[in-house]
Amino acid sequence: MQKISKLLAATVVAALVAGPAAAGPQFTDVEGSHVGPIFDLLVMRPVGMIGLGVGALLWVPAAAMTAAVQPSEIGKPTEHLIKKPYRYVFSDPIGSH
Repeated sequence: MQKISKLLAATVVAALVAGPAAAGPQFTDVEGSHVGPIFDLLVMRPVGMIGLGVGALLWVPAAAMTAAVQPSEIGKPTEHLIKKPYRYVFSDPIGSH
C-alpha cells in the first residue's frame, strides 16, 4: 500500500511540474509538437485510469439505485461512469486530449 501511495504522489508531483512547463506556446496543436502526446501518455492517461477505477466503484451503487427507481435508464450510469472513461483511456488516439 505504501508503494502505491508513493507512486500516486510521484504522479501528482510529475503532473504539477510538467503542467506549467507544458502550458507554454509549444503546447498548442502545432504540427510537429510532441508535447501533447507525451503529456497525454504520462499524465492524462494515468489520471483517466484512476477515473475509470473510481467510476467502476461508483457504478455499483449508482446502477443499483437506477435499477430500483427506473430500470429502463440503467444505461445512463454505465455510459458516464464506465464507457466514457474507458474510451478516454483505451480508444481515443494518443495526443487527442
